[in-house]
Parts: sequence; structure tokens; C-alpha cells
Amino acid sequence: MNIRPSTLLAGLAAVLFLVILPDSSPAQELRAEAAVEKLQVYVGESFVLQIQIKGSETPEKPSLAGLTDFNVRELGGRQNSSQSVTIINGRMNRVSSKGYVFSYRLTPKRAGALTIPAITVKAEGTVLRTEPLTIQARTPSETDDFKLRVSLSSSNAYVGQPVTMTITWYIGQDVSDFSFNVPILADDRFKIASLDPAVDPNRQGDLIRIALGDDQAIAQKGQGDLDERTFTTLRFQKVLIPKQAGHIAFPQATVSCQARNFRRGRGRSLLDDFFGDPFGMMRRETLETIVVPANPVSLRVDDLPSAGRPANFNGLVGRYSMEADATPNEVNVGDPITLTLRIAGPRYLADVELPPLQQQSALARDFRIPQDRAAGTVKGRSKVFTQTIRATHTGVTQIPPIELSYFNPESGAYETAVTEPIPVNVKGTKIITARDAEGFSSGGVIQTELETLEGGIAHNYEGFDALENQVQGIEAWFRSPLWTAFIALPPFTYFALLAFVSFKRRQSDPALRKARLAYRDLSRTLKKLPGTISKPEQQDAALLAALRQYLADRLSLPVASLTFADVRKHLDERSLDSEVISDLESVFTRCEAGRYAPGGLAEKDLPSAISSLLEAAEKLETELA
Repeated sequence: MNIRPSTLLAGLAAVLFLVILPDSSPAQELRAEAAVEKLQVYVGESFVLQIQIKGSETPEKPSLAGLTDFNVRELGGRQNSSQSVTIINGRMNRVSSKGYVFSYRLTPKRAGALTIPAITVKAEGTVLRTEPLTIQARTPSETDDFKLRVSLSSSNAYVGQPVTMTITWYIGQDVSDFSFNVPILADDRFKIASLDPAVDPNRQGDLIRIALGDDQAIAQKGQGDLDERTFTTLRFQKVLIPKQAGHIAFPQATVSCQARNFRRGRGRSLLDDFFGDPFGMMRRETLETIVVPANPVSLRVDDLPSAGRPANFNGLVGRYSMEADATPNEVNVGDPITLTLRIAGPRYLADVELPPLQQQSALARDFRIPQDRAAGTVKGRSKVFTQTIRATHTGVTQIPPIELSYFNPESGAYETAVTEPIPVNVKGTKIITARDAEGFSSGGVIQTELETLEGGIAHNYEGFDALENQVQGIEAWFRSPLWTAFIALPPFTYFALLAFVSFKRRQSDPALRKARLAYRDLSRTLKKLPGTISKPEQQDAALLAALRQYLADRLSLPVASLTFADVRKHLDERSLDSEVISDLESVFTRCEAGRYAPGGLAEKDLPSAISSLLEAAEKLETELA
């Protein structure tokens, strides 16, 4: 049988087509599932909840309003799609899977069987529901090795009165990880403020930045005695400012940690470990999750009384005093006088504002006062304000007493702090004439006269012999502005186009432009620093801010909360010289420590500190080039 070649080729093509024809997978089922990291936890111990959407990459955000027994913190979402291809007996099968995952961190509020109800999610126009889950939350209990204590600066307070909350964790065993849960920090009945610790410069390494949900705190390591035992301690503070009256029982705070335990091998005794394995080589380390509860705490908050409230009371609650001084003391009418007010009071002074000076009637009568109020600077237990005022007439002999009204919780009454009057000598303003301003003496007379020229306007012209015959040749063309423009236009157009392309390229990649200019910007910032900051306690903070901005720009990292751990990760990926990284880390660490113990790097010599910082940055530039 003769088979024509064309027929053979057509048949072979058909067979190949059938063999490798992809087998499309059936449409993926659209569904939502809930999954948790663990089913048994302690009250105050957080765990991860995931809402997994299968069959869609663009679901709507689910509502978790039904999770009333948990504190919820969002961890974000991400696509979870995949694709695979298999070939069996020459037949290709392609499987595609679409998905999306929402992640949350949940913390039980109470003990017992807690239900995560069915959660509704809308995807691809369809409403999906997860199956409910049950979590067993156990009551935590402190151990001999771990204890947590919460204390308040006062058990009774008034609305607006700052109350310091101190949390101390007593640690009697090695831990590898820990996490605090302080529910009161999310209570809307309080305004929460930070209170950085007063640090001994010789113990800067004892500071630890800890996470508190969406907030953070600076904790300090130390030692403390409790129940006739000495513990390692970790302590931090927060300021709670109550917004409303009532009796507030604080939800129990907890700290969860991974405790390290060392177990001996089977059949081995403690004596075996000591004599046969003096260095512990045969011991095995295990980690145990421990959740430590805090003691119960409550606060009674009272409303401020309305009786006796001064008209100029602006909400200060505490015990305050105020001092004032002014320079210069001898001025002319209208000359600026720098008025400095120092307000001393409770430890937390961040919310203290300069009293409205326009409302001080005696001061407003004799002085011109700007509308804008100066922002103060906290220095120890005082807040310092500087304001410029100007005397309005020669009858002014003093800056009158300035009043600050506040409510004193100790006496339960409104009180007023008053400054001492400040003597000033105000002279009349010298009247300056226009002639004085121009610098002429009183006896000199300067006149400008117009001269009459014979012949009138024709006097400016000369005879016909002044006219020259100008021949328009090639040389004249080159001297012509039109010809010059014609010659210069092509190269000018080329360079303009080149500059435009370069500009567009920089605009299309702003991160690259920032990286290229990072060292230049750092140098400019540090060059201006000595002239803008004279206070030692602000120098290290300014150096750290400049260094963070440089590293963020140079490595394309977010500058907010940038730590050297973030920087090291990116530098290690580029296989840079370890000595360069170490020098940079030393400068970064000393600057960061100086924020909490001023003078960490710039205490002795600010120019030397700037030089060290630039030297470390220059080495990094060399490595990255």
C-alpha cells in the first residue's frame, strides 16, 4: 500500500497534537477556610489566625467584628497562587491554583472555651463563610522563676492627671524570646504617652526596645528582689492620662516567653553530669512556653470640680511652679525682649503648654505679644518656653507677674503659680528722618541741576562725516545675531535633549537618585549641624537622624524605625567587608545610645563625632562603588 508523503505528515501531526494537548484542569472550587497556629493557649498568649481564600486572588477584606473574646492585630494579606505542569504518558496536565491569605494575631482576653465564629468573606461576587473554631484558653499562673508586677504612681486620680504605670518582669531563668500583652494600652478611656527611662551613661547597653502591639517602649535591664530572691529585671513605664471619671479595673497584663531548660540524658544523674560531663556537653536544651500573669490593678478617676475653677485654667492637673526672666532689661520702645518661662511640675511635662500671654491683662496692656505661642523644651523636671515681647511705651517699668492656673490633686483645689515681676528700663524711640537713613549730614546740601544746551536736541548729533560706509559681507554675517543663533541652535538642541533624557531617567528611578546623592546630603546635613544645635542632649539624636536618613537613602530602606539589624541584613547580602560593617555599627550604636543617655558619641567633641560618622559612611561608599 502506497501512502502519500503529505498524508503521512498530516497523520503524524494529528497524533502529536493529541499526545501533547494540554489537559485543562477543572475550574477551582471557590471556598474560604480558617486555620490557627494552635488550639490551646494561655490567656494573654498570642497566636496566628489565617483566613485562606481558595479560588480567588482578589477577595474583599473580611470583617472580624465577631471576635469579641480576643484582641486582634492585623498582620496583612498576600496572594497564595500556584501553578504546576505534569506529563504522564506523553500527556501534559496543567494545574493552576488561585488563592489569598489574610493573617491576624489574636490574644485571648479570658479563660475558657473561646469560639472563633464563622467569618464572612466576599470573593468573585460570591459570599463565602469559614467554619467556626474553638480555642481552649487556660489561666496563666506565675512560677518560682517568673513574676510580673504592675504598679501605678497613684491609685486615685483626676481626669487629665498623668498617672505613671510601671511594669516590672522578674526573670529567674534564661529565656530566648518574650512578648508583652498589656490590654490597658488599647483602652480608649486613656491617652497613652511614652516615658523614656533616665539612664546611667555607664549602663547604656541595658536598654531594650520592646514591642507592645502597635506601640513600643524602652525597657531597662536591672536587678531586683522579690519574695526573698534576687532576680534579673526588665522594667518599662507608660503614662496614662484618664479622659473620663469612673472606677477602671485594668485587664490582666501578661508576658509570654520561651524558657530554656536543660535535661540530662536517660539514666544519668546530676553527679554523672558533674563528674562525667563537667561542661554540660551531654545535656539537651529544650524550650518551654510560659505565660506569666500580672497582679490585679485598678484606678479610681474623679471629675475635676467646677467650683472655684479659674477663667484661665487650661487643664493642667498636678503641682506646678513657674519662674521667669527676661533679657535685655534696658530697651527702647519696640525693641524685642526675650521672655523665658520655666514651668516645673510632675515628671511627665510633654503636654504642658505656654499659658496664653494675651490673657494676662497687665502684660497685654504694656507689651505687644505675638499670636503664636512658643513650643517648649523639656529639661529634666522643667519645661522651658521662650517668647519675644515688645514694650509699647516709655511708661513701662516692669514685666508684670505671669499667672499659671492648675488643679492640685493633693489639696483638691485650684491653685495659681505666679512669677516675680522683672524690672525693665524702656526709653523713647529715636525718630530717624529720610536724610538720616541716607547718611547725609544735616549741613550738607546736594543739588542736581539741568543745564540748557544751545542748539537743543540737535546738540547731541555730529556732522555727516561721522557716518561710515558699512559693507555687508561674510564677516558681517558672522557678527550678525541671527547667524550666531543659526550656528548655535543644533548643539544647544542636542545638549538640551541630553539633559531632558537624563532628567527623565532620574525621575523614573527616584530611589537610584537618592542613593547617588545620599553621601552628599549627609555631608551637607552634618556641616550645618554645629551651627543649629548647641545643646549636648540633642547632638546624638541629630547625628542618629542624619545617619538613619543616609542609610535609608543609600540602601533604599524605609527610614521610619530603621535599626542596624535592618541595615546589617542588606549589607551582608552584598558581601561587604566585615570591618566596614563593624565600624558603621559602632557609630550607629553609640548615636542610638546617646538618645537615651545624652553624650554617647558627641559628649566631648561634636566635630570629632561628625568626622567619625563621615569616615564610616565614606568607607561604605567605597565598598558599594
